[in-house]
Order: sequence, then structure tokens, then C-alpha cells
Amino acid sequence: AATDDLSRSAPPEDFSIQWSHRSELIRKAARALVESVSVFTGYEFQSELTVALDEISAQPYEGRSGAGALLLASAANPSVEPVLEFVESIPVTETRSMRKALEMAGAGQHLLCDGRRVVGLARLRDTYDPAGEDAFVFNVMSRGVWELSHNDVPLLRMSNTRPSLPQPRLDATHFKSVARRLFTGISDNDADVLWGLAESASVASHGTMLVVHQNAKDEAARLTPQAQQVQPQLLDATVLAAVTNIDGAVLVDPNGTCHAVGVILDGHASGKGDPSRGARFNSAVRYHDTQRGQCLVIIVSEDGMINLLPNLRRQVARGSVEGVVRQLEASMTDDPDYEVFFRHWEHLESVAFYLTAQQCERINTARTRLEEHRARPDPNDRDPNEGLVGRITHVGWTPFAPDPEMNPSYFFDAE
Repeated sequence: AATDDLSRSAPPEDFSIQWSHRSELIRKAARALVESVSVFTGYEFQSELTVALDEISAQPYEGRSGAGALLLASAANPSVEPVLEFVESIPVTETRSMRKALEMAGAGQHLLCDGRRVVGLARLRDTYDPAGEDAFVFNVMSRGVWELSHNDVPLLRMSNTRPSLPQPRLDATHFKSVARRLFTGISDNDADVLWGLAESASVASHGTMLVVHQNAKDEAARLTPQAQQVQPQLLDATVLAAVTNIDGAVLVDPNGTCHAVGVILDGHASGKGDPSRGARFNSAVRYHDTQRGQCLVIIVSEDGMINLLPNLRRQVARGSVEGVVRQLEASMTDDPDYEVFFRHWEHLESVAFYLTAQQCERINTARTRLEEHRARPDPNDRDPNEGLVGRITHVGWTPFAPDPEMNPSYFFDAE
């Protein structure tokens, strides 16, 4: 969009400002993506699918949120297996009728859409060749949320008309790193088991909580009767899905062994909650705050949002942080290049959490020297009658200080 403006003959002051509207540009890009996949499946005209799916996903049916899938493909595609053909097809503009038809989608069968209308129910055969790129699936996930995918690879997610690129609901590497730092004695296999439980919990449609506690056995006994104690055992994905159907959290130890289900968490108000979030999230915050680093809580909200408590910052290489400090110091010469200095300064601001007290002192010393250089009189600033004027520039700045929450566990290499 900016290139289009630059190609015009009008001077810069007449540039359009529309291309700078980020959210609107992203919406247009999302719609263009949906239109492009419609072309791939054989429909060569402007598709109304984006608007239709926004409306369908937002509409309840007899009090239920939408859930189901729409297969975008040609009915003549040999990889499409028809299941049920409608005598009267449903135009995508008739969103109420489409929402009703969505109730029939499920168990591997989807509404079949050619880009302009829904013609029935169909399945995508196992013989489908992804290289052909002529069959796409729109999954309605929950109220106002739908996702476009190809060959089970998500391409676009829309949430209440806001487009985004799909991201993993949980990152395995980050999760295992947090678990190992909290529970220092666990093995790689234990971290894998915990990740499997977290991954299974993350797909709970109605939300749930998984609490990994250092002393899960004692904690399960303490929380009785507001918890259902169970004989300690490892849970597979099927059993975990079953026990998360009831209210309350699932309590496991760092080895992944379950000790209680339906746990109602206690805790004291600490001012660390979020009034925009629900009771599940805030009760988890209160509980975690009273456990003093002994537990990890995975919170899955009904809207699909996932939180870790604590969500520790990622580990970094100690040497990489020190390298930036040295670059800043090296840039502070007798005649410093301000642009280079502040490029390193901005880099340090992005990693400020990881700085030690000694590094902060070195950085502040370099900045003080720079400001002293900046405050020197400019020899080129002279008055014809009075000689050197001595213009001085003073710039306020905030010194670096070590973060009180920083500790050596945030480095993954030895000192």
C-alpha cells in the first residue's frame, strides 16, 4: 500500500493515510487470503466467506455456540466424498440458514461449499494430495472464532473479526524450560509427561486448570474436602479429558502423577488478579501467590486463552547479553557516533531484565560519558562579535537498574 502511494505523482503531503491504518490493512489481507483460496478451489469471483463465517461463528443456535467445519472445494473434486446433497443449496450470504446447517457438521463430515453456496455434506478422502491445494477447511472453534486450514495446517485465525496468524496454544520448549526451572529434580521424561498433560488440558472446550505441585500428595490432603482425592496414577489424554469435565483443577506432582481432581483452590487476595478475567483465572492467581514458587498452574479459559503461572521469561545466553554491553562501551569513543551508541542502547533496553548490577553500572557510566560529550560547547557555534557562544545540550535519561526478580536460572549457560 505504501509502494502504491509512492508511485503516485502527487507530492508527499498528498499521500493517502489509509495504508497506515494497521488493523484495517490486516482485515483486508485476511479477506484477500480467503478469496485467494476460493480461487484455488475453482471459484473465480469475489467470495463473501469472510463476512459469512464471522456472522455464523457469532450466532448461537438454540443457545449453543457454533462448532463444526466447512469444506471449501469443488463438488467435482475426486478427493471429495459426498455424504448428503441439498436439493436447494444455501447461498453463503444467508448466514442464518448456514448457521443452522452447521449443526449437521461433525464426526468427520463438513458442510461442502464451492465459494458461493453450501451444497450439502461431504468428507475429504484420505487420498487427497495436499500438493494440489484445492481443498481447504474452515473450522468454527467457538463463539466468534474460526480458523482456516489446509491439510491440518492452520493458516488464519479470526477472533471476533480480528485476524491473526495461528500460534501454538502452548510452546513445548518454553513450557518444559519453565517446568525444569521450577522443579529442578525432574528428568527429561518427567518434563515430557507434564507437557503431554498440558497439551491435553489445552484442548478442553469448556476450560480447565492443571496444577503441578511440588508436594501434591500433601496438598491434596490439605485441600480435602474441597477436592476429590484419587489413588496416585498417571493420566492418559482420555482420562484427563474425563476428569476435566467437572469443576475444579487437576492436581499432579512434578512426575505427572495425579493426586486429586475437582480441586477448588484457596488463597488470599493479593492485588495481582485481573478484573477483566473470570473466576478461574483469578482463583489460580491467588492460589499461586500463596504457594511461594512450589507450583505451576496451566489455566485454560473457555474462550481458548491459555496462561501459565508463573510464566517465566525465556532463558538466554549469558555471553550474548555481555556482548551487547561491550559493544555499547566500545562505541563510546572520544568522538562517538551517536546513532551507533543509541542502537546498542535500544538493544540493551530490550534485554534489561537480564542485566546484572555490575553491567548496569558499566552501561550508566558509558551513558554519562556520552552526555558529557554532548554537553560540550560546539566549536562551530560562534557569534561574530562575541566569539564562541558555547551552546550546551542536556538530555534527561533513566539509568539502568537490576531487576529484583532476575536470578541465574534465566541463563542457560554456566557463568
